[in-house]
Amino acid sequence: MFRARGLSAALLVVGLWSPPVRAQEPPSPVLFRVFLTDGRTLTSFGEYARLDDRVVFSMPTRIRPEPGGFQLVSIPTSRVDWQRTGQYADRVRAAAYAATRGAADFAALSSDIARLLNEISATADPAARLAMAEKARQSLAEWPNNHYGYKVAEVREFLGMLDGIIAELRSAVGQSRFSLTLTAPLTAAPEPPLPPPTDAEMVEELMTVATMAEAPSEKIGLLQRVLDMLNSTMGLLLPEAWSNRVRKQVVGDLTAERRVEAAYAELRTSTLEASVKAASRGQVKDLERLRDNVEKEDARMGRRQPGDVEALIATLDTQIDAARQMKVSREQWSKRAPLYRRYRRAMNSSFSMFKSATNPLEQVRAMSGPQAGDIGQLSKRLAGAERKIAKIVPPEELAASHALVRSAWELAQNALRLRLQAVSGNSVTGAQQASSAAAGALMLYQKARTDQLAVMEKPAHQ
Repeated sequence: MFRARGLSAALLVVGLWSPPVRAQEPPSPVLFRVFLTDGRTLTSFGEYARLDDRVVFSMPTRIRPEPGGFQLVSIPTSRVDWQRTGQYADRVRAAAYAATRGAADFAALSSDIARLLNEISATADPAARLAMAEKARQSLAEWPNNHYGYKVAEVREFLGMLDGIIAELRSAVGQSRFSLTLTAPLTAAPEPPLPPPTDAEMVEELMTVATMAEAPSEKIGLLQRVLDMLNSTMGLLLPEAWSNRVRKQVVGDLTAERRVEAAYAELRTSTLEASVKAASRGQVKDLERLRDNVEKEDARMGRRQPGDVEALIATLDTQIDAARQMKVSREQWSKRAPLYRRYRRAMNSSFSMFKSATNPLEQVRAMSGPQAGDIGQLSKRLAGAERKIAKIVPPEELAASHALVRSAWELAQNALRLRLQAVSGNSVTGAQQASSAAAGALMLYQKARTDQLAVMEKPAHQ
């Protein structure tokens, strides 16, 4: 019959695992590390975030007495050693787990295993004992892999004892050949996180980030933050000789960056002012020369602001395209201008005629006039002009608006005819119909003239 000596020893070991769980202090904020491909390291307060081709995180600028003075930074993902960074993040998470939930979770596991061992001792059926022991072993072996390797050494020790118990139980049920490889290999115990960086290391990290900044304003801001840190801690937390050397370097870098920033700002301002003038005159070659000058000056200054220069060149390209299109439009207009002048000459008298009829038509629309004696004479003049308009063949691009002119003419004649009938018959309905026709005539004529002027006007530079 199976002896309970092994189970008693196992229960004793499990009991030793489970000291009372004391209330723990709230964990301090964790510091992650971002490892660069060149071997340098950056400190991240909390976890970093990957956004497209950038890594964004908060760098503390003060570690003692607690992390603070945070600086949000963004660096290219291509500069990050992701294998080392990911492995270190696991170490930090494991340490945070051990400091918070680890002890309580392991105590709960110990209680579950002890309960199963007690049940095994109280079970008479050998096959049931074996199944229960194998279940306990599997739960125990899987636990470290799912809990950041916490207490993996203790788990390995007990698994050795439990394997001996399972071997005896299997012999008791007649199993002579068996394997104990029931689960994946146990994870290794995690290494503890690195100690917090010193103040000098924080300064060097910020200087490293400054070399990777894309925007000049971001780089200047980072260097200024380093300078502020040096000024506030010089002679207190940082070695004076080291601080003086680094401060001299930072001041030099800041001066150089501000000089470059001023040079690019001047290039941007002068280029935009000149481009507006050249674009207003449609001077394509002048705009192209400005574009070439921007590229030449950018190269001379070391291509230090690629984003700003790209935006400036894009603006110039837009102006160049607009100037080229305007040049083509003006050339096309020049070819068509004689046709427009011929059309104007043919239509001028008719346009003057309709203009003189505008006031009487407004009276018809308002149902306030004109007198019956005036309507007949006006109708004759409009009819004569309409016959003249019908013979005019407009340029192709004026065909639609010319058709609107003819429609306006017909509505105007109808409005006068209906008004005369309404006056003669004293008909309010007839006056209303005449009013609608007059309103339509005035509206169509205004639209036709607006469309024609838009087509015939010489294209102007914006």
